[in-house]
Amino acid sequence: MSFSPVILGIGAAALYLAGACLQLGYFSRKVALPPRVCTAIALAALVLHAIAAYGSMSRPDGLDFSLANVASLTALILVALVLALGIAQPVHGLFILLFPLSALALLASTFLQTGQPPLTGLDAGLGAHIFLSVLAYSILALAALQSILLGAAERGIRAKNRTAILGALPPLETMERLLFAILWVGFAALTVAIGSGFLRLQDMFAQQVVHHTVLSSASWLLYFALLVGRHAFGWRGSSAVRWSLTAFSLLLLGYFGSKFVLEVLLERGDLL
Repeated sequence: MSFSPVILGIGAAALYLAGACLQLGYFSRKVALPPRVCTAIALAALVLHAIAAYGSMSRPDGLDFSLANVASLTALILVALVLALGIAQPVHGLFILLFPLSALALLASTFLQTGQPPLTGLDAGLGAHIFLSVLAYSILALAALQSILLGAAERGIRAKNRTAILGALPPLETMERLLFAILWVGFAALTVAIGSGFLRLQDMFAQQVVHHTVLSSASWLLYFALLVGRHAFGWRGSSAVRWSLTAFSLLLLGYFGSKFVLEVLLERGDLL
């Protein structure tokens, strides 16, 4: 017996939203949802999400890398990353942001297809570039979510206001240390992804991809400056949060913004 991607997508989205509601309920009491409960919900949703994403992206003549499908794939990788990190690190609080975002991305992938032609003739080099790019976006998106939580925790401490979410989060030092660990890994993945793009793609400054190239490169420079500033000048706290979120905003605009313009506004699919 087989199920359609629509049914599986709705099921996974329902689990994500149920997990978010449970976390909000626990946060209102200034405690965290038990990690084993978070893990069970995320794992069940991840399995359904993975099957639904495969069904949405697979076409008889290729793979559908439409905007909604890439957003869903990024959310899928994010959930998997948090589950993997959660084995050794206190990151389950990230699900309070990730669960609703994943549900939104998955529902968009399920119901809002743009009808873009699938990608055909995918060779190993292009496949590696796409994988590295999505992986880099996912890791740096994880860093952005961690930055948001870190910023919220720091503001609560400065205001001497022990909010519900602050009571459920790890210590500030732990969150900051984890943020920079994620940033280093994400920066390395982004470096390889951009490098593979210049090596693999014929013209990274062609009209349809120039904005993507420029904004991604600008994002890379900001991440580089942040990591150098951390090492050389001890940047931390709100400064690190601002740099991280600004760099990710450029990266988000460079890929998803450019892809939205090409697919939705111009009805083209030139950007992978």
